[in-house]
Amino acid sequence: MTRTATALRAALVAAALAPLAPAARADTLAFDMSGKIYTKYMYQNDNTQGCLSLSNPFWVDNIGGHNGACTEFELNIKANVGPRVTAGVRLQSRWGALWQDWWENGDLKPGVADTSGESLGMNHAAYVKLRGAYIRVAPPIPTVKWVTIGSTDYSMWNEWTIGKARYIDRENGSGVFVEGEVLPRKTLTYTVGAMALPKLWAGPGWQTGLRDNDPLASLYGTDWAFAAKVEGRLGDDLRLRAVGAWLQDWETDRYSPMLTGQPSSDRGADHSVGLSTRFRGLNGTLDAVFTPAALDVIQVSALVAASSNYVSPAYATNLVSSGQGFSPVLFRTDKAGRAVASNGMAAKLLVELFDPWKAGLSLKAEYFNIGSEYNAVMGSRREADVLLTEGMITGGFTRGGQLPTLNIANEFVDWDEPWFESCIGWHGGTLLAEYARGSLKTSLEYTFIGYNTNKQDRDVATQYPDFLYTHGFTDTTAFTADSDYANVYDRGRDPRSVYTRWQDRRTHLAVLNASYAIPAARGASLAGKVKVVDDRDGRKAGTTADDYRGRSLLGFLALTLQPTAELKTTLGYEYTRWDEKNRNGNQSTGFYDSKTYRHTARAGLSYAFGGALLGYTLEWFRKDLQRDAAGGYYDMKWNVWRAKATVEAAW
Repeated sequence: MTRTATALRAALVAAALAPLAPAARADTLAFDMSGKIYTKYMYQNDNTQGCLSLSNPFWVDNIGGHNGACTEFELNIKANVGPRVTAGVRLQSRWGALWQDWWENGDLKPGVADTSGESLGMNHAAYVKLRGAYIRVAPPIPTVKWVTIGSTDYSMWNEWTIGKARYIDRENGSGVFVEGEVLPRKTLTYTVGAMALPKLWAGPGWQTGLRDNDPLASLYGTDWAFAAKVEGRLGDDLRLRAVGAWLQDWETDRYSPMLTGQPSSDRGADHSVGLSTRFRGLNGTLDAVFTPAALDVIQVSALVAASSNYVSPAYATNLVSSGQGFSPVLFRTDKAGRAVASNGMAAKLLVELFDPWKAGLSLKAEYFNIGSEYNAVMGSRREADVLLTEGMITGGFTRGGQLPTLNIANEFVDWDEPWFESCIGWHGGTLLAEYARGSLKTSLEYTFIGYNTNKQDRDVATQYPDFLYTHGFTDTTAFTADSDYANVYDRGRDPRSVYTRWQDRRTHLAVLNASYAIPAARGASLAGKVKVVDDRDGRKAGTTADDYRGRSLLGFLALTLQPTAELKTTLGYEYTRWDEKNRNGNQSTGFYDSKTYRHTARAGLSYAFGGALLGYTLEWFRKDLQRDAAGGYYDMKWNVWRAKATVEAAW
């Protein structure tokens, strides 16, 4: 048979079988495309280069620095494949490539003198990464509304179990999710999901199996998280929600016959390898919101949470004992020295009154009690806030919040971004009064914090991570590489350790905020803040020589002008003073006092022109840190100018 005849026969067979083949694509396809270009310019009067103020202190990292210009690109494609199927994908360029870095292609050549300029690695190559790829199907299955396969931001759970991924990780995670409705009109809905754990940060040593980081772990392809949510209403007044999560980090069973000798059937070796638990994390919450229709000025919210985290020392290196106390999990043991799970409970109750007297005055009261060992390893790490109080980390220019995890992520951020603090162990309450009348808005907060973590002679050598160098107030404005001042080597950059060996601590916090819209000027407003924090820690019982007493005073004033609908400008000043007794030192060498004075001025503008948005922020701060020379400490000064400019266009 000739080639022509063979080809003709194949074509006829294919044509005959075509109606029997499943459709590989939709007959009609409607899709949307959108894009975004984002350019950032950084300046600071130092000798660093890069486009990121704080990167990762653990890696051999050359992406952090304060002088440079960088551009990112994002492309989104969303398609309606059919009446019951949608899909989408996002392509995002990697940040890190400077404008001056014309030829970088990621050809990292370790240990080689390379004059080509192509030796900085892939984090400077501006490659495009696949993110946000998913398929969403509405199958004809009773109670099932949607099945989603692929990328997600994990926002369907909550901050106490599995939290929404922070911005740099957004839609990097993937999984399979089923959403459904058991009863009509959303009386009872559910969501279940299986999610692939990230190999970084979601377990002991901030990883789930990296041989170069932990010699006991090397398998991460089998690690998953499972979660379920049930949400419903009891009438029109009460909403209930339950969320549960299970994190499972597997490692290869080191005693598997295939790994301990010859692959002989007599030894039981059958070319299969068993799995053993390296880390297991369980979190669950039950929360309720009560909004009585008969009394629309009140709302009551309550939450109860539980956690259990187990670490196997056979497959996870104890970084509490061997890593200077840097660990996002506890390595709990019983009296016999055997590994046991770390268990904790948490609860909070919030009552809100919305202008009950019709005089512009609203009141809020929150009680919180977070156990000393509650820990949401996969909970929100930043960009969320679970308590009413503004906490200790928030300032005038600085925003922030509190999260119930040891896995805080205050890195990969710029100097104008918010900071977050762990609230594990916090036990107390907040009273907040808000008044709004005409152009004036004010709020007055008082918060008392006791600590469930108060304990004498806590084992921070082998069980409880203390993160080192984190006593006293943390200055996020001047968080630098001076390791004797701040804990810059903590991967999560926690403002202060949750656990210390000796602790008997309590904190009082008062904040007055006010803003006034100036009637005579379009879009003009004046904002101010006064904040006082009194933080005491008796440390070791029976002695007063080591007692810590920290007093913080903050004053802030800012003027905002908006001369046109497109242009907005801000000018502000902040004064901060910390007076800390026995801030520096330890039980062996003694403790020494320190005083800090900081002046910060900031000017900023934003301008929207067509589809483009321009932003510019200029900041100067002067800081004086006075320390006791008797302890071998020296005074320090900062005189810093820095700027951040951004230009973005979306279409």
